[in-house]
Amino acid sequence: MLMTPITQYAPESGELVEFQVSASALAAAAAAPVHPAPPSYVQENHIRRRLANQAAGRSQSPWLGVVFDVPGRLDTAAMAAALEKWIRRHPTFLTWFTVDEGAGMLRRHALPADELSLEPVALAGQASSLAIRERLMQRFDTGTDPLRWPPFVAGAVVRNGESRQSSVYFAVDHAHTDGFSTLLVFSELRALYEAELAGTEAELPEVGSYVDFCALDREQAARIDAQAPEVGRWLQFFLDGPPPSFPLDLGTEPGGTYDSRSIGMDLLSAREADAFSAACKGHGAGFSAGLLAAVAISGYELGGHPSYRGLSVVHTRDEPRWQQTQGWFVNLVPIEFPVADGQAGFGRFGEVVGRAQQAFVAAHGLAGVSPLRVAELLPGLPVQSDATAVLPMVSYMDLRHAPGSRDWAAANCNALVGPGSSGEVPIWVNRLWDRTYLKTRYPDTEVAQANVPRFFDHLGHVLREVARTGEYRIGAPLPTPETA
Repeated sequence: MLMTPITQYAPESGELVEFQVSASALAAAAAAPVHPAPPSYVQENHIRRRLANQAAGRSQSPWLGVVFDVPGRLDTAAMAAALEKWIRRHPTFLTWFTVDEGAGMLRRHALPADELSLEPVALAGQASSLAIRERLMQRFDTGTDPLRWPPFVAGAVVRNGESRQSSVYFAVDHAHTDGFSTLLVFSELRALYEAELAGTEAELPEVGSYVDFCALDREQAARIDAQAPEVGRWLQFFLDGPPPSFPLDLGTEPGGTYDSRSIGMDLLSAREADAFSAACKGHGAGFSAGLLAAVAISGYELGGHPSYRGLSVVHTRDEPRWQQTQGWFVNLVPIEFPVADGQAGFGRFGEVVGRAQQAFVAAHGLAGVSPLRVAELLPGLPVQSDATAVLPMVSYMDLRHAPGSRDWAAANCNALVGPGSSGEVPIWVNRLWDRTYLKTRYPDTEVAQANVPRFFDHLGHVLREVARTGEYRIGAPLPTPETA
């Protein structure tokens, strides 16, 4: 599954259909009382950041989407029934939030599952590729609001002919999903649809409720105080140096946000990824640590940074019931390790990846501690309050483990992401069966247009050299193009 910016999505033309909630479901939602489960830390931060961006007039597309094909002309009644079952399976999609200004809190509301009903509504008899994309962009931006229900948009592009395929799409506000959850939509929804066509019940694993996880998240956080060792580790990370940032100049002003550009590039072929993984294993490290080591080496060789300081994405699916649950099961952990020692020489990849592995293992001990809880206990630490405070991070996922991953290419399955502003450079690296690829967005400045592609080209070079030889000799920092 590829991450595809919605602005670059080019669907085949067809009949546009949307699965809309019924009037009775909307009426039931309007009367729904407050639900006792609080928002998780990431949910609350996300919603408050959204409100801050809106108040400041900054653009944002805080949704995640997926689109995939099914054979032939879609049976819209069967898909509506499949969607109903799937949404009931994941109760977070039945919830939304309101702002209690007096108490300064977010209140959750929930639609009773038996009140949910969806109706296929034809929007266009035959829509062009451009018209479909513009419709999806508009609906995803306006129809995925966490402060009202529903927070999702579902629909299809129906096409005729046995040799043709229809496309199914779904988007929801980020408060209810994460990158891995997006990967799970295809296999579950396809299984439910096929079962509806066959008149059978889909065989799916049991899942927990993200709403329950949110309550547990708050309960566990409340047991952490300012003297906890995990809090001390976060504090030490921020005291040890400046906040994480992209290692090269972006031509930006502190606190500024800019229209963003995106980059998508293949880093390794399947064979190269296997070789890189084997090289990391030979040095006692995993693929994730190897990627961080390569990022750190690139930062040293191009930017002269003698140590790596960054945030890595880790999952919080720490119980079997969460493994295939739709929700935002992600945390950030701080990672820091040296790259080169001037007295001992510049070293090799094998030395750096060993340090990266040690730092990565130690950081995983913080997976269950939200930095947002730490910020509550230690006021003054940077938190992501709006788009100007978003820190860069590195995310790596081996997508081969996701259900249905071998069928993604044939089903033209894509994860859709929206446009937005950016002041930093987050890094997503995903490993598929046939390649390992990188996605990022960066501020659209003249300096960043030169430095960001240069950095990732060099990163690819380091990774491929390790894959080819099992090692990489670190060189002295290169002169910048302006001084070369």
